[in-house]
Amino acid sequence: MKKIGIVLTISIGIIVILYFGLHLFSRMIYNTQSCERFNIDNIELRTGVNIPEIKSYDCECTNNKKFSKFIIDTDKVDLDDYVTRNNFTLKNDVYLKEEDNKDGTYKVAFDKTTAELTVNLTYK
Repeated sequence: MKKIGIVLTISIGIIVILYFGLHLFSRMIYNTQSCERFNIDNIELRTGVNIPEIKSYDCECTNNKKFSKFIIDTDKVDLDDYVTRNNFTLKNDVYLKEEDNKDGTYKVAFDKTTAELTVNLTYK
């Protein structure tokens, strides 16, 4: 009975350590304000928009602002499904998703004809 208690305590300890480790790692990604590391992950966490398979991208980050442009690989991504899954709103032939919250503002624009996804992030 004592061995079961020890194994159970160690197992719970490991789970708790893993949980907090992953939580701290995701916070680090969320707070990254550069184009160098975790750029796509940072954008996905802040906007809730999935960045699928891409052909190319460009990124600029200055003064708490990030501008990223992605060209989506249309051979691997169904664009209609992509628009639906990411809850874009159609405005003037461009699909948009934008929000202003306590951590910053973002505007994501997707042009289905060119498969170009642009992201403007402002960090607060």
